[in-house]
This record gives sequence, C-alpha cells and structure tokens, in this order.
Amino acid sequence: MKVTSTPGPKSSVLLEIVMPADEVASAISSAVRQVASRSRIPGFRPGKAPRAVVERFSGLAGILEEATEILIERGYRKAIMESDTLPLTSPKIEAQPAVEGVEYSFSATVSVPPEVKLGDYQKFKFTPTFEEPDAKKVDAVIDDLRDSYAVLTPVTERGAAMGDYAIISFTGYRAKDDSPIDGASSERMPIVLGSERLIPGFEAQLTDAKVGDATTVSVTFPDDYQEESLRGVAARFEVVIQELRARIPPPLDNAFVKQVANVEDVDGLRAEILTRLKSSAADRGRHEFADKIVEYAMERATVEIPDPLIEEEIDGLVDELARSIARQGLSFDQYLEAAGKSAEEIRAELRDRGERRARTLLVLSAVAGAEGIQVPEELIDEEVRRAQPQVQGQRKLEAYLASERGRRAIRASLRRSLVVEKIVEDWFDANPSAWPNWGPERPPRPVLTPALSPAASLTSGSADAPKAKRSPAKRSAK
Repeated sequence: MKVTSTPGPKSSVLLEIVMPADEVASAISSAVRQVASRSRIPGFRPGKAPRAVVERFSGLAGILEEATEILIERGYRKAIMESDTLPLTSPKIEAQPAVEGVEYSFSATVSVPPEVKLGDYQKFKFTPTFEEPDAKKVDAVIDDLRDSYAVLTPVTERGAAMGDYAIISFTGYRAKDDSPIDGASSERMPIVLGSERLIPGFEAQLTDAKVGDATTVSVTFPDDYQEESLRGVAARFEVVIQELRARIPPPLDNAFVKQVANVEDVDGLRAEILTRLKSSAADRGRHEFADKIVEYAMERATVEIPDPLIEEEIDGLVDELARSIARQGLSFDQYLEAAGKSAEEIRAELRDRGERRARTLLVLSAVAGAEGIQVPEELIDEEVRRAQPQVQGQRKLEAYLASERGRRAIRASLRRSLVVEKIVEDWFDANPSAWPNWGPERPPRPVLTPALSPAASLTSGSADAPKAKRSPAKRSAK
C-alpha cells in the first residue's frame, strides 16, 4: 500500500492512498461473505453460499460497494499508522467504487491537532479564596428547613402579608377610558404574595387587605410585557381576596430537630449544618481556583482551532442537550417543536460554546501532554456505566454512548479534569497553608496514570475509521 501525505490548510492533512490489486481481491472476498451472511439465499445457510450464487442473488454492484467500504476502512487505518498521522476528528473521504482486478485509490482529508503554543500555566500569582460560613448562614439554612415543613393555616384576624398564600378574584380595566381589558380577569387565582408572579407592584397593594375586602390596585404594564398591546398601559384592577392562609413553620425545638436530622438537639443540628457548609465552601473555593487556572492557561496559549473540531464539539453539546431532555421524558424532536426552532438554529446558538470547548480541549490536551497525563480505561468504563441508565430506551443516545466517539468525548473530558486536578494539587502541595484551617481535611490527591509516550494523549483520541456511503458516484463521506 502506498500513502502520500500532504499538509493542508487549517491543521489538515491530505492522505492519498493506493491499495494493490490483491488487497482489492481480499476485500471482495470479505464483502461476499458479509453479503451472504445477511442474505437469505434458498438452499444455503447464511454465509455459506459461493460467490457465483451470491453475485447472482445480490448483484456485482452491491458486492463492490461493500468491498469499497472495507477497502476504505482498512486503508485509512493503515494510512494513519504508516504516515504517523494523529486524527482529531473523523475524516472526509473522496472515493470511487472499487473495480475488480485493479489497484484501488482514494483520498482522506484529516483534521490533525494544530500546534498549540503553550504559555505559562503554572506561575500564576492569584490564590484561592475560601468564604468561611458563619452563624447567619447556619440560621438561613435552618429557616429554609423550617419553611419546607411549614403548614398553611387560615388567616382570620389580620390582613394579608407578604409570604401569605391567597386566592383572589379580579377584573382589570384600562385607566384611560375604564374599558375592560380582554383576558384580565379571574374568579379564583392562587398566588403567593411577594412571589412577583403578577404585574410589578400588584401584590404589594394587597397587603393589609382582609378576606372579602374589595381592593383597587393601580399598576402600569411593563414595557416588555408579553402582550404587545398592553405594554406601558396604565390599568386598575378590582380585587377581592377569597381565601388567605399563612405559612406557619414548626418551632425550632428538639422534636423538629429529630424529625429533620439524626441529631438530638438544636445545638447538634447547628453543628451538623456548620460542618456541611464548611465542606461546601471549601469545595466551592477549590473549584473556583481551578477555573481561574484554566482561564490563565487559555489566555496565554496560542492556537488556531480547526472548523471540524468546533463542529464535533457542537455535536457533543447537542448530544448533552438530548440526554438532558431525555431525562425529562422528551425526545429531541419534541423539544425542537416546543422551542419553535430547527436543529440548525440550535447548533448556531451553541457555536460560541463549541468553539470555547474546542479551545479548552486543545489547550488542556497540550498541558496534559506536557504533564504526562493519560486517562485509565477503567475510568471511562465507569463513566459509561454511570450514564447508561439515563439514556436507556433512547437508541441514538445508547449507540453514541457505546461508540468510540462517545468514549472519546468522555476521555477528553476526564483528561481535562485530571490535568487541572494535578496542577491544583501541585500548587496546594507547595502552599499547604492556603487550605482553610477552619475547613474539612484536604481531600486525598487523585491517582493519575502517566502517558506512555508524548503522542499517547493524542492517539487515545483518534477518530473512528470512516464508512463509505453506499453510492456508485463520487462522494464525500464523513
């Protein structure tokens, strides 16, 4: 097999591949077996019919198309190995159908990792900041807990107050001519006063009103109101509170404490909440520090991002969106219909994020190479197992998760995380006093696997071998 490699624009390589006639013959033999195995030919078990019979049954063109796919897959895999090419995304194939008895040639345009000129990514001057929780934050958590256990109690001896649950009836009129506003009426509308569900200023004017009281509310519709004809319109509403209930939280006593936590008294609850807040604050400060390190490395690196890599990152974002939608019981098509958007519009909205992710991928991959970081396959297997229940029953997502492209995306994500973890841990090893003395014990350092060679980090993310499209005409297949 002969391979000619020519550098192309935007970090691409053109591979021109010529395969000898004996390779063509081997591919045709494989194609015959594959066509025979999936065909029901009378008188023969699947895969056992001789070529002449298979050819009469399926046609020579079908066999040659199958052989073309085999040749492209075999030739491409050999070509990237022989030419020492490191594919960044799936290739663009230019090919004609194979012809029996003669050599076969095709070309593959491959996006390869662009040169990343790393700047400094370790000598940053900023330090992590940790916000120590105090008694006020503990009180706020306790207030939220009590509110979640609150009961609604009818209000009879006072007027409405912010936070009350009310059922109101109302009719709206234009202030200019006192004409009724279409659709601005209700016999029983539930609201929580202060939730700002209604027009700004509406709910505040109901405070102190009692059940059965008629109250006039004067408001002006906001300039961004959804109904264009009402934007900026002054209006009055005649409102009657039909029902009024107050949220009464339980008392903060030992009985409540035992109900919400595995502690004996209020002091025990406060201590437990403070411990959790400290752990959360330490974790948040560490993550913010890691994010600043990534930004620091990105700002000091120089790289030209290939368009195919941006598109592949957009593919990943779309896949993530589809998985998120699937968890809500919707298909992607249902989401598009509800949003009133096309798939192309969604991709356009995600382009900036895709470009940023591509840049992050390239820069952190270069840092990972410099630091000798590789992702253990067992970590990828663990992530796949963790995601499988979320995509169960969604065939496309299940296939993506099981594909090399899906594993490549997981590998890249884990690799970025591992290299940032290493830089963060190296910094804390050199500056142990920076870890908050009020916080939990510093987490153990993650175990990382060194790369076997400088190229290992890139070959681990090499693209899938291509599949030729079933068409006798000249084509471009991704």
